[in-house]
Amino acid sequence: MNYIWAAMMLLGIGFSFFSGTLDQLSQSMMGSCEEAIYFVLGMAGVMGMWSGLMNVAQKTGLIHAMTALFRPLTRRLFPQIRNEETISAMVMSFAANLMGAGNSATVFSLKAMELLDKENGRRPVASNAMCMFLVMNMYMVQLIPMTVLKIRQDAGSAAPESIVIPAAIVELVTMAAAIVMCRLWERYGRGSGL
Repeated sequence: MNYIWAAMMLLGIGFSFFSGTLDQLSQSMMGSCEEAIYFVLGMAGVMGMWSGLMNVAQKTGLIHAMTALFRPLTRRLFPQIRNEETISAMVMSFAANLMGAGNSATVFSLKAMELLDKENGRRPVASNAMCMFLVMNMYMVQLIPMTVLKIRQDAGSAAPESIVIPAAIVELVTMAAAIVMCRLWERYGRGSGL
């Protein structure tokens, strides 16, 4: 990927040099840097708020209550996982993803994957639970896509929230399809040449 980005940069600079638009390139690069700083600062607020909420939820026992609430779902999706700490980390990751704070979910996802890897005996091949957890994280429904709403609001959208319901429907369908495909792979794919 680094080679692709480097090639794109070099091609852009070369094209600007030979077409005589090097000044425009440098101005647009400086403008993009400024926009990136504002974007990062805006997203830092969203991530800070969500991380704070998750810490409060963890300290007040809300995470354990959520783990108990989601127990029927986690038993069906992850039947071999019994460790309470692993399930709690997975539920925290799912909760952050559901609220659209995918960046904040990364910490919980890494912790859950580390615990799943430990339960897998740190083997070089991922377990079914690890694969299912990865699929769930990649295709999780976002009830409130905070990042997208923030980007749309910053871009001047008249109704940034207008995408919430259509996006949730599409995400629900893709998540269901991804879970079905993962289950099929667990049952028929491994070792069968699929």
